[in-house]
Amino acid sequence: MRYLIPGVMMILLLFASCEDTTQATEPETFNYTTANVKTGPANYFSFAANSADTVDTGAWDIAFTTFDFAVPINDTTFMTISNPYFEGAADVMIARVSASSLEEVSEVPESFSDSTYSTMLEENLWYTTTEAHIVQPLDYVYVANTADGKYPAFEITNYYDDMGNSGVFTIAWKYLAP
Repeated sequence: MRYLIPGVMMILLLFASCEDTTQATEPETFNYTTANVKTGPANYFSFAANSADTVDTGAWDIAFTTFDFAVPINDTTFMTISNPYFEGAADVMIARVSASSLEEVSEVPESFSDSTYSTMLEENLWYTTTEAHIVQPLDYVYVANTADGKYPAFEITNYYDDMGNSGVFTIAWKYLAP
């Protein structure tokens, strides 16, 4: 009996001193910056490769591009404006989710299939412009369902390169647990 109490104490101390090595790991966040879509062709981006091509090979998830429209300056003169947008491939659905930063999104939203997002509609723009005509991304996070069955979440963090040229999308993204 006199060895029982010290033995139990030793066992308790042993378990109490064990370090918990399990860690909740945050999904790895990636960044991608397109080429200038205003001066070149669209960038066809693949999450699986974390890269883009300027040729539509069919192996892409999101196209970053612009569409041009004319704005009349007077009766005979028009100015061409390039409107930046992105769109999913034919088999990719993109949804805007209720979050203002990528860190807030950790799993695929339950209502994902009900919240489709169309990039071409004026009311769904991903940006706003300042009085100085600077494009500023809105605090939106998007989730895509890719053809390979994965769910990347992404946010547009910038529309300018390091030199200040517009037409260069920068996104931060990560895969979500289904």
